[in-house]
Amino acid sequence: MNKMICLISLLGAFANNTQAQQEKPKVNPEMKRFVYQANSTITKRTYDSIYFDISYNPGDKWVFKYSYKAKDVEMIADDEYFESYEFEMDPPKGNSFTIEGNDFIKNKVIFNRGCFCMDAGLRQLEEGKIIGKKVGNNTWLVTFDLMIAPKPRTKGNALPKKFKGYFKPGNLIY
Repeated sequence: MNKMICLISLLGAFANNTQAQQEKPKVNPEMKRFVYQANSTITKRTYDSIYFDISYNPGDKWVFKYSYKAKDVEMIADDEYFESYEFEMDPPKGNSFTIEGNDFIKNKVIFNRGCFCMDAGLRQLEEGKIIGKKVGNNTWLVTFDLMIAPKPRTKGNALPKKFKGYFKPGNLIY
């Protein structure tokens, strides 16, 4: 009888293990957002001379924000990754705009990387070109051609980043 109980327990454990192996881990999908908000501004608060944080406040500017969140497997620790690019500008006059050179600091062109890595955090971008073209009532096609400098006080080379997206009105924080 003991052998029979042991055999049934062993078969039950094997069946549970097989079922667990067939279940796929939960995966949060990749997500991209292209939004802008009128009557807003980006407020930068600098501390420790080179580091800063930001907040969004009511103002007389437009703020554009692209955010990307990578696919995330819940069973893997520290694989989370996101990045965002944002800038503010005076309300566009006409159907296009360009931001380049010294305008990057004035327009607060900011890159943010979130990851379990040395290069995480906010940084002010200073190099590149952003071109916007109105393509619909509330839709702007914005093209980014940027150089992402290494985080302050770290070593590394600037990396080029090119992308574009259709920006529509939306909340900057979600």
